[in-house]
Formats: sequence, structure tokens, C-alpha cells
Amino acid sequence: MGAPTFDLYKLLVEEVREARRARRELANVFTTLNLGGVGALGFLAGPNAGSSAGLLIWAVVALVLICIVWRTSNAYFTRLLGAKYAILYSVETELGIDPIQREWRAMGDRTLFNFFSFERLMPLLFAIGYAIFIAYHVSWAEAVQLFETAIRPLKALIGG
Repeated sequence: MGAPTFDLYKLLVEEVREARRARRELANVFTTLNLGGVGALGFLAGPNAGSSAGLLIWAVVALVLICIVWRTSNAYFTRLLGAKYAILYSVETELGIDPIQREWRAMGDRTLFNFFSFERLMPLLFAIGYAIFIAYHVSWAEAVQLFETAIRPLKALIGG
């Protein structure tokens, strides 16, 4: 447990820091994409835009898919960081010091923070906002008609 183990420990701490930074930057990118999408929806639904219901629906579908990718990316980083922390904790055990583990324990119950974290909540809030937007701007009849139009080629392909 000499210098190589402590050097490994420092490297692992730096990797955790980099992974957290990457997750933060990714959240910034997805937030920017969604805010741009909200602006585009506002433009498309504006009084002088004359956009069709189909264009609005496809834009919302694309934005919801972005939210799903965002949430999936968050889950990946959560697992990645969990693995990095597990390795870091094992090296702390070898070193006989555990500052990261002590900090984690000192924080106490984090259940509420995990549930309401920015990374978990924002994709869901954007997706709900898009659903409300589309429900307000597109009638149910228009949505059904667009769906039937979209699946007509699939039915023909299948032979139905």
C-alpha cells in the first residue's frame, strides 16, 4: 500500500471528478437542446406561423426522444459513477483511510435528493411540458388522423 496505491487513489478521484464534469456538461447540452426546442415550438405555434398539426406533433416527438436519450444518458453516468466509487472505496480500504466514504456517510439519508435531482427531474418535466403543449395545440381528431396516415404505408407493407 505504498506510493503506487496512493497514486492510483488520486487517479480514481480525478476520474470521478471528470465523469461528474462530463455528466454536468451533458446536462447543459440537453437543457440547451430542449430550450431551443421550446423556442421552436413557440415559433411554430405562433399566430402567424400557420404550422400544421403534423409538424407540431413530429417536433414534439423529436423533443420527447431527446428527453429519453437524456434520461438514458443520466442512467449511464449514474452506473458509471457507482462503479468508480466502488473501486475508489476498495482502494480506500487498502490505504486505511476513507475520506470519500466518510463524506458520503456524513450526508445521511439522500433519498429525497436522489428523487428530485436536476438530472432526473428535468427530462421528465420537459416531456410533460411537451405533452401538455401538444394537447393544447392539436385536437384529438387531428392526432388520430395523423397517426392513421402514418401507419397506412405500414399496413400496406404488411398486407393488412
